[in-house]
Amino acid sequence: MENVIAAILFAVLVGAGSLGVTSLGMFAFHRNEDRDAQQRERLEYAFFGIFGVVVMLMMWYAL
Repeated sequence: MENVIAAILFAVLVGAGSLGVTSLGMFAFHRNEDRDAQQRERLEYAFFGIFGVVVMLMMWYAL
């Protein structure tokens, strides 16, 4: 029970990292027919991807 905090931090690290990398992949490869919708979706994917990677790096530093 002494490493519960480390286990929780590791779980957040893995979750945020996988969602961040997946969102960055969707930013790079997702195409939509509507140009405005494509730009809006790419902005969302980039934001969530960068945010996920930043959270992952913060959790890595916290460990």
